[in-house]
Amino acid sequence: MRPYLLVAAVALLLSARPAHADSNDVKREIAAQQATANDLSSLDTLKAVPDEIALLKTWLDEAVNKSGRTREILNRCVAQTDLIRLKITTSKAKAEADEHERLAREAKEKVKKTQKALEDAIVKKKALEMNAK
Repeated sequence: MRPYLLVAAVALLLSARPAHADSNDVKREIAAQQATANDLSSLDTLKAVPDEIALLKTWLDEAVNKSGRTREILNRCVAQTDLIRLKITTSKAKAEADEHERLAREAKEKVKKTQKALEDAIVKKKALEMNAK
């Protein structure tokens, strides 16, 4: 009976050690996710996703408060981080495309004005040539 008790005690001690290590891993992962959330806030120069970043920070606070679902919350945070990165990239690409469209519109207007000025100059030249004859 004693050998079984000794084996059970050793097994209990050995199983407690990985749980503590896992706890440290979770704390480290939460800290990394919090740093990522701050980085995303600074990357969001166009303020395209402030609500999503606030939600991410709320979830990270929930994970810090040791709710029983910490691993599930961290998985949700990773997915939210990916979503935020995609939205930031999309908003920057859209802003760049809008700028290109604006520049193209301005260039078209300039070409039209130049064509109109050229046509007016040609008409004026012909009128002067007719008056000179």
